[in-house]
Amino acid sequence: MIIKDFANTLSDKGESLASGSARMDMELFMDAASNKYHHEDNPQGAFALNVAENSPMVAAMKHKIEKIFAEVSPDDWIFKYTDALGHPPVREVMANFMNQYFGPADFSAANIAFSAGAAAVIEVSTFVLLNPGDVVVIPAPAYPMYTNDLALKNDVERYDLQIFETSGSEAKKGGLNVEMLEKTRLELDSQGKKIGMLLITSPDNPTGKIFQTSDLLDMAAWCHQHKIHMVVNEIYALSEWKKEKHDSFATIMATMQSEYLHLWYALSKDFAMSGFRFGLVHSLNQAFVKAYGNANIPHMVSNLTQWIVGTIFQDAAFIEGFIKESKQYLQKSHAMVTALLEKFELPYADAEGSFFIWADFSRFLKVGDESEYMAFWEEMYRKSGVLLTPELGFGQKSTGYFRIVHTAVSIAELSIAMQRLEAFLEEKM
Repeated sequence: MIIKDFANTLSDKGESLASGSARMDMELFMDAASNKYHHEDNPQGAFALNVAENSPMVAAMKHKIEKIFAEVSPDDWIFKYTDALGHPPVREVMANFMNQYFGPADFSAANIAFSAGAAAVIEVSTFVLLNPGDVVVIPAPAYPMYTNDLALKNDVERYDLQIFETSGSEAKKGGLNVEMLEKTRLELDSQGKKIGMLLITSPDNPTGKIFQTSDLLDMAAWCHQHKIHMVVNEIYALSEWKKEKHDSFATIMATMQSEYLHLWYALSKDFAMSGFRFGLVHSLNQAFVKAYGNANIPHMVSNLTQWIVGTIFQDAAFIEGFIKESKQYLQKSHAMVTALLEKFELPYADAEGSFFIWADFSRFLKVGDESEYMAFWEEMYRKSGVLLTPELGFGQKSTGYFRIVHTAVSIAELSIAMQRLEAFLEEKM
């Protein structure tokens, strides 16, 4: 709550920020974080399954970093200023990594840039590519914090394009095609609004859907034709477990050579490094890259972090082993949660990647309105100690869905969380 005596000292945006929270589940998340489960110290504690972190893989990454500091002395360059796009040798290391796991493509030090986390990449990209008032079209449901990342400082508008379907016991994200995009473009044009960007997350947050290369190619051609920027956020690219290799949008970019196509990535998810704040953008539009560097100075990744990342990603054997182990954990944690959902016949999206299960709990709602839904969400947390992400902010045109982050805790802790959730749902039957 804003302090009344100081209310007039802030800008209008400042007052708004001081009087609210960055995300609507923040209060309960802080409550859960202060009462975190521990098998010995706090066995009745809470499980925050609402934050997208790759907790099962933290130990492996921590061990690698400890080994680096024990064996390697940091380079002198980390104590000095470096290129605003990122230290050139580290950009070369990351370009090599991206070409291996996201290729065949045209990654090079000249067409990638680093910012302090995925949110910073989104903010700087939006600032450089869009004008205030431009519309960003996003297939819904979609990551709630896109709203802040896109609009908080840059004043662009989020438009949730509904493509989600529920059929029988399976909830799924439906097809997105150029006909839907053209219809949306004409509707927004009639309102005096301009689409500046199409933003797709693949694998998707929250449904875990992977958009097919053929569909992305059609959409890319449509965007190029209408001079609309298309960005694919592949932050969960290496967290797919149903196929061996990720089919990256970067291959389409390499083929089309369009100045309107861009790719986002970060180490937060696949590599369990959310606290390191390391995001990456790839574009073949050299004017964009230059402008990005000039806007990126307040958002640069620290040199120490760049040095650590550059050292880690030169170890090809470690990277390969880490990705393989992470996918094994993903399969286990996903199966553990879906088994519970199937027991209670709760529809859920058939995820192919990411950390999420998008599940429909509407059978436990009698009225189906927002107040009942929110009361159920809080009751579930208070009684079971399991905190899920509510659907508000995802742009979903229905009531009853929750996002379950099955990687937010260890496999052992997830098992206990599911037991708690099962007991709660049994009581509600």
